[in-house]
Amino acid sequence: MPSLEVISKEKNGFGDTYYYIRDQNGVTIQVYEGELGTFMKKNGVSELKEGKSFIYPQKNR
Repeated sequence: MPSLEVISKEKNGFGDTYYYIRDQNGVTIQVYEGELGTFMKKNGVSELKEGKSFIYPQKNR
């Protein structure tokens, strides 16, 4: 079953709310609030899970 996780919710300079959402393949997508329902329906998902962003280890130079 497909799943989507909300990584973060932010606003841009124009006041538009957008979400960073990660799909089951680990791909992160930016979706605006007005397009969220259509995006979820397209992916066959009825609810979003709470997720955490990946923290990449720093390389020692």
